[in-house]
Amino acid sequence: MQYTKIIQHTWKYLIIVIALGLFTLSGIADETITIDNLTLGELLMGEGVDKEDLKDHVVAIEFWGYNCPPCRKSIPHMVDLVKKYEAKGFILIGIHSQSVSKEQVIAFCKSLKVNYPIYQGGNIKGLSFSGIPHFTIFNHRGEMVFDGHPSVADKILDDTMKNAPDPLVGEYPYKKLKSLADQISQHKGFGSIMSQLRKKAESSDADEKAEAGNLMERLIRFANRATEKAEGKKASEPLNAFNLYQEIATLFKGDEIGDNAEKVVKSFKEDKAFQDNVNADKEFEQIIGEMEKMKNCNKCKAFNKNCSSCQEKNPSWNSLKQRIEGLIKKYPNSPAAGKAKELLPNG
Repeated sequence: MQYTKIIQHTWKYLIIVIALGLFTLSGIADETITIDNLTLGELLMGEGVDKEDLKDHVVAIEFWGYNCPPCRKSIPHMVDLVKKYEAKGFILIGIHSQSVSKEQVIAFCKSLKVNYPIYQGGNIKGLSFSGIPHFTIFNHRGEMVFDGHPSVADKILDDTMKNAPDPLVGEYPYKKLKSLADQISQHKGFGSIMSQLRKKAESSDADEKAEAGNLMERLIRFANRATEKAEGKKASEPLNAFNLYQEIATLFKGDEIGDNAEKVVKSFKEDKAFQDNVNADKEFEQIIGEMEKMKNCNKCKAFNKNCSSCQEKNPSWNSLKQRIEGLIKKYPNSPAAGKAKELLPNG
């Protein structure tokens, strides 16, 4: 009888713990689930990603919710993980999984200086779990190596990062060009490196030629992807497009890739309409920064532009509103003007 009570008590305890999301089969990963099983919902904030961006990277997904206290507590640690591993190619994606307004989720994430993309909705096909926060790690080959609660994932993530090569270099067994591969891992001076690789790609040494070809292909793919992103932002985010092209020109300075990017940067500078859009973007970013400092009233969970109480609590709101109106008037045809209109009351 006593034995039966112990069993019943144990099961009750486990049920409670599992319901709270505090217990998972940590580290037990299904080999059939890969990063290709990931589907993302609507991007709420941060730089969006796609399958090409995730290739050769260690990727972690955190499923979380605004109304989940353990999830909210977990966010600062996620921010720290990005700071710790980002330079090594780590990518973290947050998937918000509750029915809460976008504005609340975005305001909360910005208040904690979230430094990774947040999506509303998304899933990993074949993966099932009952509680949040829930954390999944994929290694640089796209294989799932952890599936469980984020509080017990640090050791596995650290080991996964240590075993991952730089995404721009990959796992190729470099013997002849290891020093160049190491230089690429520093993520600078790609122009001079490309010059050396182009020569070695003509080498009579088969191994050297193969290694040079592999590294060149990776760097060219990186440059093409960056250019593709820049082109995609020209119409809607001209400042980001301008900055991306400048980064490519700097990284590949001395190579034809850098020369081509520099030509685009020059054309942007000579295009008055484009420069107006860039300046409008700069002004818009400053306005957003000021709005994020606004305080909310007791009724609102975040500053509400249509709430009179929120407006009264922020004396600087009227002058900021004038700046918004001034941006719209000065750059009426800019992408920033369209976004600025949404910042005004009833916008």
